[in-house]
Amino acid sequence: MAKPSLISSKRSETHCAKQAKPIRKKSEINSGKLPEVIHLWEVEILRGRLMRGDDQTDKRELRTSPRIPLDCRLFFSSTELVEADATLLDLSSTGCAAESETTVRTDMNLDLWIFSPNYKWRMHINHAVVRWVRGQVFGVEFLNLRPVQRKRLRQLVEKFRVQ
Repeated sequence: MAKPSLISSKRSETHCAKQAKPIRKKSEINSGKLPEVIHLWEVEILRGRLMRGDDQTDKRELRTSPRIPLDCRLFFSSTELVEADATLLDLSSTGCAAESETTVRTDMNLDLWIFSPNYKWRMHINHAVVRWVRGQVFGVEFLNLRPVQRKRLRQLVEKFRVQ
């Protein structure tokens, strides 16, 4: 007996004939168990949830460190960009969110320079990657931080969380 295909592009006849809702309940789709057949329309539903950041894929649930709102200048560059500027929106010990008129894309590697004239500090992050983009706002994860950089970021976050 042949194994059933894991992906089917057709909705079942039962689905089309009886109702506009999927045969499998939302709780079954979100259960984490692999179904016998994954319909392409179910893949599209899940992809939509990922893009919107809702349900069990909410980005806030994925954050591992607290973020603080911070109004700083951010300069960044990559192999694709000479240099661009942005406004830093928030900062954590593992990443930041920024807004820029320069277009960036997911998975783009960046060098970052964070400047704050009000608080008289600056920091260079030499390896960061864009994890998400929504319009002109994007999120960056800091990679391969040196211990001294990690310590300084944690101190900054703690200092501004208290204020």
